[in-house]
This record gives sequence, structure tokens and C-alpha cells, in this order.
Amino acid sequence: RPRRATHAMFPSARCCTRPAPIPSTPTPAAPGDVLGAFPASMPGHQRHVVKLPPLDNEHLHRVELLGGKTLKVDCNRQSMDGHFSPREVPGRNYPYWVFSSKGQVMSTRMGCPPGGDRQQFVSAETLHVRYNSRIPLVVFVPEGFEFRSRPFDTRTAGLPAPAR
Repeated sequence: RPRRATHAMFPSARCCTRPAPIPSTPTPAAPGDVLGAFPASMPGHQRHVVKLPPLDNEHLHRVELLGGKTLKVDCNRQSMDGHFSPREVPGRNYPYWVFSSKGQVMSTRMGCPPGGDRQQFVSAETLHVRYNSRIPLVVFVPEGFEFRSRPFDTRTAGLPAPAR
């Protein structure tokens, strides 16, 4: 039976027998460095940063993300094509979102009385994300589009309807 090597036989091997532990999660950034972890820019996009105030029971709150344009509209209901895609900061697990749209507007086709045109924000499909005041809400929107956000309390957003 072969003999096992021990530290007594190879004293210099002692330094190499226990490697330093590898952290299983990335090292958290300093509080002032959190925004620096996000991409500073994307070609053809504007970066929007929203710092949410701390709330009690943040798990009961959400933030609605809206992307779109302010357009001249009539009495019809308008909406725009487009959606938000989630992305993640590599190595940090911080979420951010990228809005994409071709700018095509859809509308109902009711007959409207003359003179009823007005400027109004027309949004694409909205996205509800988790409320988190510890990290900024970072959204990239293509040039020529607008970004808006709207926090809300899920307790007042609606009640579930029972199935019958």
C-alpha cells in the first residue's frame, strides 16, 4: 500500500494545501458606487435613472415603467408598439431595462368631432417591476422616445376576482 504524502515529508507544501476561499457572491459595491456598476450609455439610447425613496413594506409596492411619445391625438384611444427587456449588470445581479419600439401607433377608429385634438403621452406596453429603494432604477430609452415611471401600492391596485 503506498504511503500518503504528509506535511512532515514536504514542509513547503503546507502553504499550498488550503487555497483561499472563493466568494460565492460578488463583493457588494460601496453605496456610492452602485450607479457606477450600470452601463453609462448605450448607442442610440438615453439613460434614465430613478432613485426611489425608502418605504415601509417595499414588498407591497411596484413601479410601473412607461415608454412612449407625446403626440397629437384625437378622441380615439391610442397605444404604441414596444416593450421593455430586462438586462442584468454582469457580476452584480443588478437589473436594468431597455425599451425598444418602432414608434408605430395603433388607434381606435371612432369618428371624432373637429377641434378635439390635443397633445398626450402615448405609451407602449407597460411593465411592473419590484420596488427597491436600495439600488437605482436604470432604464435605457431610444432617442426620440420618453420614459415615465409611476410607483403604486399593490394593496390598492385592484382586488382579485373570485372564479365562479
